Parts: sequence; structure tokens; C-alpha cells
Amino acid sequence: MRILFCTKKDVFGAWILNWVLPKLSQHHVKVFLSDKTRTEENSVQALTEEKYLERDLPLSALFTLIDSHSETGPLATFEGCRKRYQVEIDTITNVNDPDTEKLIRDWSPDIIVSARFSLIFKANIESIPPLGIFNIHPGALPGYAGLCAPLQGILHAEKKLGCTLHKVDGGIDTGAIYRVAYLESDPKQSVFAHIAPLYELGLTNLLELLADLAQGKTPQLKVQDKEGFRYFRLPDESAFVELDRMGVQAVSFDAYSEFIKQFVPASLASQLKLVLSPLEIQSSTQCVAELGIPDALEQFKKSLQQSCVNA
Repeated sequence: MRILFCTKKDVFGAWILNWVLPKLSQHHVKVFLSDKTRTEENSVQALTEEKYLERDLPLSALFTLIDSHSETGPLATFEGCRKRYQVEIDTITNVNDPDTEKLIRDWSPDIIVSARFSLIFKANIESIPPLGIFNIHPGALPGYAGLCAPLQGILHAEKKLGCTLHKVDGGIDTGAIYRVAYLESDPKQSVFAHIAPLYELGLTNLLELLADLAQGKTPQLKVQDKEGFRYFRLPDESAFVELDRMGVQAVSFDAYSEFIKQFVPASLASQLKLVLSPLEIQSSTQCVAELGIPDALEQFKKSLQQSCVNA
């Protein structure tokens, strides 16, 4: 099967590729990475800090350093994934423009899979794969459509958070559902700590869907209940104030530190142990509020370089 796998150019997108690519070795896979920044990510401080941790710090600093070495970590960077799994990876900003459409048509995928992709497929792309487009959405549909579903689920005091695998149609998160899987909500672990486990649930269901399709089975899909549909946009500052009132962290620096260290090769682990510690990551994130992302990122890069020099 020819699979166009679409994810986001951020630290969770890299995690997703590390999880799924070795399990798709019997298929022909091509990867698209979305590169998109929403206006709110530069105007709501909590979202700016999340963007820094999920994109700027790993992609512009840590991954660049790792890619300059021959060894890879337990988890590979995007460049590491390209080499480790011999897969073509392209970064795009518009999935529906004529050039991208031609690229997709020329490659002729049987199915397109979206997981954390951020870009919306229009009819010209939906018509290409004969098996359709399927999306892994980290929220239980139809009640948690839209953005930041794990955060919204925690804000609404859900005991379980869902991840939905559904077929893409003309709407946003409105397509018929293949399956919803659930994860116990544990607000003590932060919103950040729920995201990878939620995607793992959806990816596991994706493998079952692909196995059925490979055997010629027609997947059983359930049309969403329109009455129960809720769409959430990016949260504003008040959502994070409410999280704080509830005693919930958007990002646990302990969890983030452990997560990001999985990309570090053994040859760099001791050198980067301090700079990637929870305290140092927290300090770097605080610099975002004080100095802005460019200056905070430059300081972090210098810390990385100094750590390697002093080792």
C-alpha cells in the first residue's frame, strides 16, 4: 500500500514518526510535515511558550545539534527518521496548492493519513487517494473537535480523554468515525504528558484499519451525531488561568525533560544532561516571556554549544 503520512513539524510529530514508521515497513511511505504558526501563538503567552518548547527549542537548537553528529538517539530527529527509515520527507505550508497537488497525484497514494497535521485538505486533495483520507484527532468526537482537545477535556474535568480515528470529509473533524480509544485522565501529570499517549491510541487503531484495508475489507464507519458536535478554537489566556486554578500544569518540565532526552544520542547524553534538565528548560522558557523567542533561543543554543565544549 502507498501511504502519504502527514504530521506536524514539531517534537510530537517527530515522536509520531518514530512510533509509526517501523510499523509501516511493509508499505511504501512518503511523509509531509506541516509548518504553520497561528496568530494566537504569538499573542497568548502560554501558547507562545508551548510553541517554543514544541517547535523552536527542539527544531532550531537541539535537533540541529544532534543532526551534526553521526549517531542518533533512541528517537530520531526528522533528518534521523529520513535516514533510519529511508523515507522521503517534505515540509509544506499549503497542502492544496497546484504544486503540492501535482506532487501528491504523481506519487499516487492509496491512502492519506493525517496526525497532528494542522493543514486542512480541500476537495482537490480528498479526491486523490482511492481509500480516502483518515485523520487521527486527539479528542473524542463529536464532543471535542478542533484545537487543543486534550486541554479542553481536562478543563471540562473529563475522567477519560479520547483519540478518534475518522475519515476526512468536507468539514473539520466532522467525518465518519472508525474508532474512538480512551485514556485515563491524570491532571497531576500535566496536559503535555497526555499528548503522546493519546496519539499512540490513534496510531494503534490506524494499524488495525490498514490491516483491514490490505485484506480488502470495507471499514465500518459511524456517522457523527451532529447534535453532540462541539468545535474548540485555540484557548485564550483565561483557559490557562483556569488550568492554574485547577492545579494543572500545561507543561510539566520534568515530563518535558524526559521526553526530549529520548532524542539525544548516547555520545551526547552526559554533555547535555544539565542543559536539558527540568530546571534549565524552565529557565529557558521563562526567558521567552522576558526576552522573546529569538533571544531565548539564542541563549539556549549557546548553552548547548558550551555544554559540548566543556565536556
